[in-house]
Amino acid sequence: MHRPSTRSLWLAPVVLVSLLAAPAARADDPLRQELVARHAGPEVAQKLKDGGYVILMRHMATIHEPDQWSGVDLEDCSTQRLLSEVGKQQARDLGTAFRTLGIPVGAVLASPYCRTRETAELAFGAPPTVDPILSTWDHLPVDQKTRKATELRKILDTTPAAGTNTVLVTHTGNLLWSLGLDSKPEGLAHVFQPTGLPILRPTYIGRLDPDQWRALAGLRPAAEAAPAAE
Repeated sequence: MHRPSTRSLWLAPVVLVSLLAAPAARADDPLRQELVARHAGPEVAQKLKDGGYVILMRHMATIHEPDQWSGVDLEDCSTQRLLSEVGKQQARDLGTAFRTLGIPVGAVLASPYCRTRETAELAFGAPPTVDPILSTWDHLPVDQKTRKATELRKILDTTPAAGTNTVLVTHTGNLLWSLGLDSKPEGLAHVFQPTGLPILRPTYIGRLDPDQWRALAGLRPAAEAAPAAE
């Protein structure tokens, strides 16, 4: 299997469209995404204890119903796909894991959708700052997706307040389009270290899924989550 060169790790978003059309890889295969992690599991969590990182994650597990086909009202959660009971518990467990592991959190930003905002609030105890850049881009033309992907990379390359980590809660398409990142399972978190320079190339540290967070914090296993909706 050909692995991407270092240069290819930061391909323009337009090129990353090919990822969406590629055959599905195994969900546990870390080589199916463009970026290669520098650390794994416990090492990632250990680094977060000192602050200075940006965590880009997908919302937690959702119910098996799509967003309302006739149109989503961002102020009306009944028109949207929502967190399942498993997803709500995953979010609570994430917050418990952060507290147990001593991981400091500063700014928390989320997409305007209810499932992302609820993930953030259940995990970190307060309503997040809503940022449209983290919203879904599925309906946008390529040029607008490209601009939004650039804005998202700017946030990833912005240094958090001293001694804290920034958390961003978003959707699967944004992870794929902006950076070629894996987005399954729901709740998967990717960790970046900003450079503080205007080069839009934060260092990719690694990833943790909801079960890994629970295991690191010594929490009980979660109920088996049903297959995630797209």
